[in-house]
Amino acid sequence: MSHEKISATGHTLSGWRSWVEVPLVISGALIVFALMGLSVSDALLRSFLNKPIFGANDYSQILLSFLVSISLPLCVLAGRLIAIDTLLLMLPAGVQKVLGWAISICGFVMLSYLAWRAFSNALEAELFGEATLLMQLPFGPSYYAVAVGCAIAALMLLLERVLP
Repeated sequence: MSHEKISATGHTLSGWRSWVEVPLVISGALIVFALMGLSVSDALLRSFLNKPIFGANDYSQILLSFLVSISLPLCVLAGRLIAIDTLLLMLPAGVQKVLGWAISICGFVMLSYLAWRAFSNALEAELFGEATLLMQLPFGPSYYAVAVGCAIAALMLLLERVLP
C-alpha cells in the first residue's frame, strides 16, 4: 500500500512540496470562504434589512490581495503557469531541457523583480499612510503579502528545476 500524499492540484507531494503547498491551500481556502461569507452576508443584509456591512468592499480588497499572493506559488507548484509548449515538444530532449531552464530563470527574474517592487511599495505605503477609503485599512500588509507570494513563487520555479 502506497503512502504517497496527493496534493490539491492532483500531483504527488514530495517532502518539500507538501511543506509549501498544504499551508498555502488551507489558508487560501479560508480566505475564499471568508470572502464568500462576507459577500453573501453583505448582499443579504443589504437586500433584506437595508443594513450593508460597513466596509465590506475594503475588507474584500485586502483579502483579495492576500489570496493573489497565495495563488502565485500554488500556480508554480501545479505547473499552471502560462506556457505554449507546442513547438517545444517537437524539439529534442536536450534542447527542451535548456529552454526549460532558460524559461525558469526568466520567470525567476520577473517574479523577483515583482517581489522587490511590491516590497518597496509596501514601505512607501507605510510611509505615506496609504489606506482603503472607508475603513482606512493600511495597504502595507497587502503589498508585503504580494511581495512574499512573488518571492516564494520565484523560489519555487528554481526548486522545481533543482529538486524533482
